Amino acid sequence: MTRSGNAARGGIARWGILGLLCLTGCGGTGRRITFDPRGRIDVLGSQPLVGAAREPSTGNETRTPASPRPGDTIPASDRHRTHEVARVALEEEGEPQTPVVAMAEWLEDREGAEPAPVAAGGLAPLSLEDLRQIAVSRNPTLEQARAQVAQAQGNWLQAGLYPNPTVGYEGGANNAPFDAHGGFVSQNIVLGDKLGLNRAVASCDVQRAQWEAQAQRLRVVNDIEIRYVAALGAQRQVAVTSELLKFASEGVRISEKLLEGEQVARADVLQARLQQSQTRILLRNAEVQAHAAWKQLGTILGWNDFPLRPLEGDLEDLVPDVEWETAYSELIGGSPLIHAARSRAAAAMVQVRREQAEPIPNLQVTGSVGRDFLTPQFMMYGLQVGVALPVFDRNQGNIAAATAELATAQAEVSRLELSLRDQLAATFQRYESAYNEVETYRDSILPTARDNLQLTQQGYEEGEFDLLRVLTARRDLTEANINYVKALTELRIAVVEIRGMLLTGGLDAAPSNPIGSNGAGQSSGAGN
Repeated sequence: MTRSGNAARGGIARWGILGLLCLTGCGGTGRRITFDPRGRIDVLGSQPLVGAAREPSTGNETRTPASPRPGDTIPASDRHRTHEVARVALEEEGEPQTPVVAMAEWLEDREGAEPAPVAAGGLAPLSLEDLRQIAVSRNPTLEQARAQVAQAQGNWLQAGLYPNPTVGYEGGANNAPFDAHGGFVSQNIVLGDKLGLNRAVASCDVQRAQWEAQAQRLRVVNDIEIRYVAALGAQRQVAVTSELLKFASEGVRISEKLLEGEQVARADVLQARLQQSQTRILLRNAEVQAHAAWKQLGTILGWNDFPLRPLEGDLEDLVPDVEWETAYSELIGGSPLIHAARSRAAAAMVQVRREQAEPIPNLQVTGSVGRDFLTPQFMMYGLQVGVALPVFDRNQGNIAAATAELATAQAEVSRLELSLRDQLAATFQRYESAYNEVETYRDSILPTARDNLQLTQQGYEEGEFDLLRVLTARRDLTEANINYVKALTELRIAVVEIRGMLLTGGLDAAPSNPIGSNGAGQSSGAGN
């Protein structure tokens, strides 16, 4: 075909496109698609799914646990403070968007397809902090954690109570049957500071329960932010994929008209239809993912029928840089799991002392008074003082069990530190990979795809390229945006996990709080 033929074909195609755009672009909807310099796609004239940028969260409210009991505070974080904990327990938006191309409305009716999530009319946007407040009041695992702290505080109260006295009646026979009657009072006097040691062990248990409650709260908060980011990403994917389907549908429509004018071959039409079908699959998958992300967000909030609402914030909000050494130092120094493990080790240390004090016998004191009612009548008084001699049972088994529990608890602290370092390495690798992808797409791939689209459009207007070449360039730009959104979502999730002490699983049951720290065996009570 000659140069003049190419020009004629380009002129026919351009007039055809102009006619289609006039018919479809001037309707009542007034929607158009724009690309801004950062590669973001916006559908103007449609109801937004995201609003203003969210306010940054300081995160300070999740770093300081509640006190173990009235008047107590949890000691500052330190990797090697097991002995100190035991001692304390014993003492007591941006650039303007430039329109590039205006597209037609949907050209294919997708009846029967479930629509993507859209904002409910008239509802105010939800911020991340709003979602956190909803979860605090509705998530059942947080109620479990609070109840377990209350259980530990009840155990602390009970562990230090003095044994009750015993009051009774006694009758006897001196000169005749049952001629003497009286009463007695018996009291166990606890020696060896057993009650104080009981309270010290229970105080460490309260600290451990509070750190575990703090860990559960972080799990819920982190899961909320992760699912919030996933919902934003899924909504963005639906918008981007919708534009890709529009490009594909426009390509089918125009290629069919060009085929009628014998401007293209039938193979070009089949290729356009193939791209359209493949894009429909992508859009359907994106819609399913968006619905699932919203349902999961409602589930972590404890709200089964969570209504669709617009969300404040944007995936491209400032993502902080994360350094390995800083992240590792904050993890080891601030992880509630490590603090809970250290509290367990401190309780085990005090438990050893408690078991060693058990052989110290308690003083058993009984006082009685009575009267012989036969002549001559007289009063009777009695006093008994006794101790249990630790001859055979010196609590050897419980001391050995408590010592082994101490070794286990101290080793658990070291094991947990290594385990968290290993988890951080894997999460940090995801962060670095996603960060590299985001930078590459933002600084290289998306600008290149935009330049390619601009040059291709210019070449098409000059008759150098055909229409399918233009549509392919548009598809490449949209697919690059899809991959950019995926990488950005993964980056934001990785940052949440790192800054959230690697704690996820906001619907997992809160760890149960056993009554005693020493599961291997301990004395049943100081007053027995």
